[in-house]
Amino acid sequence: MSNDDGATSRGRFRGKRITFASTARIEEFAQIASDFMEQIFELWPGDYVISDESDIRDFTELGSSDTSAIWKRISTTYGIERSHVSFERLVDIFAAIARRRNIQ
Repeated sequence: MSNDDGATSRGRFRGKRITFASTARIEEFAQIASDFMEQIFELWPGDYVISDESDIRDFTELGSSDTSAIWKRISTTYGIERSHVSFERLVDIFAAIARRRNIQ
């Protein structure tokens, strides 16, 4: 549990403040995000929580950071290659998908 000020009220993190990452940019790409999560990870709204800081590594197998299979699905589905984005953050991938759709 946490107080209104975001500090936890019990447990080993008692008194620590919890701050959730922004979702402002994710919200800009809400439709792309929903489609992407379904197409690439087979997750539907309510099955996941993502923020502006979410990265595709967050969706790799536990203990792995290999994203090559994910990029293969992204490339096949959206025509976006790893070289099209600076980082593997989801918002950067969504922006690249939006740019590609606007060009076509």
